Amino acid sequence: MNVFQIVCAIISIILNCVLTLLILKKSPPKLGAYKYLMIYIALFEGYYSIWDLITEPIVHSYKAAFVVLRDFNGSVFDREISFILICVYCGLFGFSLAIFGVHFIYRYGAVNKETIESHFAIPINDSSYICVYYQPTGADGQPHPDPKIFFAIGCMWYMVISSMFCVFYFGIRCYCQISNTISQTSTTSTSLKNLQSQLFNALVVQTIIPVVLMYIPIGILFFFPMVIWELPFTTSFVGYTIALYPAIDPLPNMIIIRFYRQAIIDFVLMILGRKKASNQFNSINLVEVAPIS
Repeated sequence: MNVFQIVCAIISIILNCVLTLLILKKSPPKLGAYKYLMIYIALFEGYYSIWDLITEPIVHSYKAAFVVLRDFNGSVFDREISFILICVYCGLFGFSLAIFGVHFIYRYGAVNKETIESHFAIPINDSSYICVYYQPTGADGQPHPDPKIFFAIGCMWYMVISSMFCVFYFGIRCYCQISNTISQTSTTSTSLKNLQSQLFNALVVQTIIPVVLMYIPIGILFFFPMVIWELPFTTSFVGYTIALYPAIDPLPNMIIIRFYRQAIIDFVLMILGRKKASNQFNSINLVEVAPIS
């Protein structure tokens, strides 16, 4: 497996575990049930990274096809198990697209009350793979679109587009609602407004991350083989960006949300011997307001 993917998976597992602990131990009461969605997403991304580490996927496109494959030569898993690993990996990727949309919908609701293998020098007999061949070559030697393949990938396009729609539509609605909430100084406490702003800022950054590392790469992988347009660069980078995503995604919450950022700073200072462990952070006076749930 590529060293880059291994490092990303390890970082993702560590950061998502740390974020889960921060959410459990350092979340303010007003965060309400939203913290459980945050925990669910953090645990899912950690699990996704573990599966990526086990599967060792390779993604590549060539002319009218793209393939997700696994080299099982020297692996403890045989061809059949390797194929299952790839299928589950692809399913987890699709599920991650759905999570993006659900996350933004919830936040808005909360604030609103063989050729291919040769490229990698992997014998086809030593690999398990899922290949999408948009336009197989017919008896006349010309490519012909396969309606079944286009329909199946059309379903994937629907998932990608609907997920992006939810992210941007509910993200904008969430921004408008938070702006309106912040302006209502007479009915909303300062602490809640600050928390809402921090959560939304983290969500904005978490929008940019999947757009750059997930939506754009998968769009490239899906589109260009459809029109038999071979790119001048290899699309194996898609596997790298997908592996990088869960390693970066926990950072906005850990850095932008003050409760978690301060807990990390206190922990680092304690490790360096510059600060004694205390419950100062837990003793922050929180104004009683309706929870974000």
